[in-house]
Parts: sequence; C-alpha cells; structure tokens
Amino acid sequence: MARCNRPGCGRGDIDSQGYCPACGRRSLRDRGRAPGQVRPAHDAARALPARPEPWWGLGLVAADTIPPPAQEPAQARGAVPEEARFCGNCGHPIGRARGSAPGRVTGFCRNCGRPFDFTRADAGYVAAGRYKIRRKLGAGSFGTALLAHDHNLGTDVVLKKMAPADAETARLERDALAGLRHDSIVRIYGYEPEGPYLVLEYVRGTPLPARAYDRLEVILAHGLQILQALDYLHERGLLHLDVKPENIIRFGERDAGGSRDRVRLIDFGAVRKLGSPRPVTIYTKAYAPPPADRERSFPTPGFDLFCLGTTLRQICRHLPRNPGDPGIEALDRLLARATDTRLPRRRFVSARQFAEQLSGVIRQVVAVSPARRQVTRPSAIFGSMTATLDGGLGKARPLSHWITARASGRRGLEMAPPFAAPRPGEAVAALPAPLADPDEPAMTPACATSLAECRAALRHGRPGDAEHALGQARLPEWFWVGAWYGGLIGLARGDAPGAREFFSAVRDALPGELIPTLALGVCAEIGGDPDQADEACHCYKTVADTAPALGAAAFGLARAHLLAGRRAEAVDTAERLAAELQERELRFEEEARIATVRLLSAVTDTCQPTLADLERARELTKELSAAPETLTGLRAEIEYGMSTITGEWLALSEMIPELAQSARTKGEFFAMIDLASNLRPPVEWWWQRGFRRIRDRPPVSA
Repeated sequence: MARCNRPGCGRGDIDSQGYCPACGRRSLRDRGRAPGQVRPAHDAARALPARPEPWWGLGLVAADTIPPPAQEPAQARGAVPEEARFCGNCGHPIGRARGSAPGRVTGFCRNCGRPFDFTRADAGYVAAGRYKIRRKLGAGSFGTALLAHDHNLGTDVVLKKMAPADAETARLERDALAGLRHDSIVRIYGYEPEGPYLVLEYVRGTPLPARAYDRLEVILAHGLQILQALDYLHERGLLHLDVKPENIIRFGERDAGGSRDRVRLIDFGAVRKLGSPRPVTIYTKAYAPPPADRERSFPTPGFDLFCLGTTLRQICRHLPRNPGDPGIEALDRLLARATDTRLPRRRFVSARQFAEQLSGVIRQVVAVSPARRQVTRPSAIFGSMTATLDGGLGKARPLSHWITARASGRRGLEMAPPFAAPRPGEAVAALPAPLADPDEPAMTPACATSLAECRAALRHGRPGDAEHALGQARLPEWFWVGAWYGGLIGLARGDAPGAREFFSAVRDALPGELIPTLALGVCAEIGGDPDQADEACHCYKTVADTAPALGAAAFGLARAHLLAGRRAEAVDTAERLAAELQERELRFEEEARIATVRLLSAVTDTCQPTLADLERARELTKELSAAPETLTGLRAEIEYGMSTITGEWLALSEMIPELAQSARTKGEFFAMIDLASNLRPPVEWWWQRGFRRIRDRPPVSA
C-alpha cells in the first residue's frame, strides 16, 4: 500500500481510487491517471515537484474578530413576493402581474394545473413527517431554501425544496455533496423524495460582504479558506460555478483552541463534473467570466477562480485602505491577474497557484499593520539567494581604496566612496532562478532544457547566447518566466531601465513574491538615476519590512538611507538584519554586524559621522570575531572618520602601515607608505621656528 506523498501529509495509505483518507487529496503520483494505471518511465523521469502547502497565510491572521451571532429575522407576514412565486410541482413562474392587473395569490398553475396559495408562508408545515418549517431563507432559479427544525436530530437544518421538474438537478447536487467532507463546505444530512428536499446543514451566519470594521487581512484569509474548499472540489473533479458573496456564509466558531472566524461555501445547485463540454447556464453574471471567454463554453477550475477573484475585488473595495501600502498594491495586482479578460491564459490555473500568491499578499498586508507580523519563508517560485548584494558594506574597505587615496592638504584625504551599488554581473549571479511549477502548463521539458542553457550562458557572462537560448524555449509572451530571464539578460548587458520593464511584468504576475520587487530595487539603484532613488528605497523597504532576514533588501535599504543622509535609519536597518539572522541562525550575520560598524563611521558627501557614532562603532568592533585584517580595516575607517572631525591625521597615518602589511605587491605597499607619510604634519626645523618668532614679534613703538 503506497503512502500519501502530499506535502504536509505523508500519513495516510492511498486507497483504491488514488486518494489519501488523512488529507482527502489525490496522490501526486496518480494525478491525471485512472486508478491502477502505471506511469510510463519517461513521464516519471520528468515529473514536476510538488507545490509546497500554499495556505501558510492563514497563520499570519489573528482570529480576534469574531462576527456577531446572526440575528434571526422575524417570519415574513402577508403574501409571498411575486419574484418568489413558483409552482411547487413544475417550477413554472405563477401569480405574476399582467399589465396593470396585480398578480394573483391563489389559483391554478397554467402549466400543470396544480392549485397554489401565496396568501401565507409555510411556517408550521411539517415536511416528510419530521421537518417543521420555521421560515423561508431565500429562493433561486432551482429551489427555495427553508429553515426547518428536525425533530429526530433536535437541530435546525435547511430544506432546499426543488420543483419536481428539477428532480434531476437535486440528485446531482445530492450526489456531489454526499461525498464531500471539508470544513469550508456546507454538509448534507439527507435527501427526501417528497418535495423533493435536500436536507443541508444550517450555518448560522451572514453572507461574506465585509463589515466596516473588518481588517483587510481577515477578509483575505477567508479567501484562502474558500480556495482550500475549491482545491478540495477540483481534486475530486467537481466545479462549483457560482462562487459569490451570497454563497459564502461567514460565522463564528468556538472550540478547544478558542474562537475562530470561519466561512463555508454553500449552494451547489450549479455543480458539475470537470471536463463536461456543455456551456455554463447557471451562473451569476456579475461574478462570472464574460460571454466570449472560453470558460463559459468549456469550464475548468479557472471559472471558479475567476468568480472568487471578482468576489474578493467586490468585497475589498468597501474596506478602508491606504493605496500607498505595499500590500494594497500587491492585492490590486493579484486581483488583476485573477480576473484578466484581455489575456485569459495569464490567469491562475489552480486554487493552489492562486493561494500561494494570496498568502504572499497577506504577508505584505500584515507587515505594515499595527501588529507588524513578519515571516521569513522560502519561496515556492524562486530558489534561494547565494549572495548578499551588500555593495561592499559587509566587509572592510577594499585595500585598493587606500592604495588610490590621495592626501589633499587641508581636506586631509580623498578616497573612493565607502560602498557602491551592486555591479550588474553580481546582481545577475545573485538573483535566483525560477523553480519548476507543477501547475504551470506552459512549462514543457523542451522549455526547461532551453532555460537551463540560458542560465548557464548568464553565469558565464554571455548575454547574447542567453538571449538565443531563451528564444529557443518558445515561451508565450504572457508567461512571466520569459520576462524574468529577459530582465536578467538586460542586467547582464548593463541595461537597467530595460531590465526594470521585464521585472515589472514579473511582479504583476507574482504579486505575492518578494524577489521581483527586490530585483526592481536593484535595477533602480544600478541605473544611478537620482529620480529612481526613491523607487529603489521603496522596493528595498517593502521587502525588508516584510521579510527582515532577506539580507539583500536590508543592505540595499541601508545604502539608500545613508545616501539620503539618514544615518540612524541605515544603522537601525543593519542592526535589525543582524538580530533577525542571529535569531533564525541564518548566514551572513557577521556581514550585517560589519555593515553596522561601517554605517556608523562612513564618510559620504551627504552624511558625516558624529563623535558618538564613532565611539559606538569602536565598541561594536570589539565584539566582532572577524579576521585580523578585517578588524584592522574597520579601525582604520573609524580613525578616518575621526580625522575628518578633528582635522588631526597623525593617528590615521600611523595605522596605514599596519594596513599595508596586507598589500599584494611592493608597488601597493610603497603607495600606502607614501600615503601615510603625506598625512603626517610637516616637520618644522629650528631655524623655521626662529624665523616664525621674528615674523610674529610685535613692532617696537616709537
């Protein structure tokens, strides 16, 4: 018996139909195959990896806002409204107004001849001998929902009364719900041929539309719960086809773990099996794809995902939000992709693909909320970064800075800037490659081979060969992977503005990912355009605030702060990075601590250190466990900062020979010795002192 190979599970034995009883999902090895069918050897060799669990965004939302209990509305009195008058036998609309004549409340159905009476509600009527009708909940095209009390179970239930002519629809909904067991899907209790009635769970709640005091991340977490339900449905070959706020019930639940804010998906009247070529006829126009969309004639899971995207857009539109927040910008990009009608193939193809990006958006939203909840999580789309892109901040000044430095009279010393933007080649080598996406149909084995050749060419600094290999991959224009490699090729050629356009397209497609935003910050900084300085700072800050342990963003933000004259903010950024790396036992902690020392003592055109900054840098240097030559370089840089304040260069000149011990050639050694000599104050001979005394002697008065 094979074990479930789903990420996060691995507990259950796969049954005869290919499903795991523990997590309720199909085994990845059996996806797309009939039970018992053996995967060919060549398919197994190129099998894509499994997507990590995409629901991690739920753990970022505190469940401290429980919706109030739903108020039971009073039983409606008087005649049934005309729009809710249907024949109980054939479902034909009856009792409607004709011209100026009002609709009739009693009479006979013109279609089947059955008598009707709409003068009173059904309250008090006992259906199937056990369900006492309490009131009407609502009506739709294929039935009326009634709240009833089940005498046998002693609980309230929902009776969905179907017209006899719609008995087949009722059976389809019954069969679909009978096999479903999910916390975010309404449960079915039974089926009564009399009526016929579907007996459903009664969820005492309200439709999903948000309240004025709802937090955005709470509503987005409800979207994740519905994506869980849709993933469960789609794995079982079913489509809901009518996802909308009215079909998502929000309620509060209390259990041993405390109170929770929950949602359930209801109304499966439009459900159908996946793969049916029949056009969709039961839907809600305001939330469904447009009439010309392929989903309307041959629905796939994308139909449900489009409806959910439209639902979230409609709900979030009424919530208070700051358009300048990174999370809001990411949410707008997410919903734009989920509901894209111009390029339908760009939309999400699975609930898990959608959920991965939605979880990333929630991470950005909560990072700027009052709670400031931050999380470092490996990306499911990109590999890890192997370099910090610190621009020189993570190590002592290069020896070349001291070799090429020049003494300049009263100004003391002219040196290269203490740090610089990453070089394009460094950025190309550090930015990670995309990982294989199990839900992406555009990625074929031939594409993967060509992209591997593209990566190899970029590593060897051959952008022309990389561009040729990318063309051989023949990726669709809308596919973000092509834009990612286009951006790397642009950087390799030194075309930062062109690379920014490609990386912007990637950020639009993957709004929950931080790597594209980081790449945009690198491009803005490398471009060197003063007008792009604010954009670089914004991109770096978005990433650093969301995931503080992503060192490349924190180093970039520190550089941007110091260049803008904000030394305190730069130092704070480096210290937060060092603390985060220490807490999580991650790499580059020492580089972050060295950067803190250098930021405190760095001399730039826009920012001069203070005596307090330099004293603190000296104390932090004592706590470092770096190599001796690194510590010597840091102390020399601190002394350089002190000399710019006091105007005394003797102490620095005495330290430079110690630095010169690391020189690689005699020429470099003697260049540094000459620099030390030039920084010393000139020697004053005895006769010069006598001449100066005579020159400064006051004149003799007459």
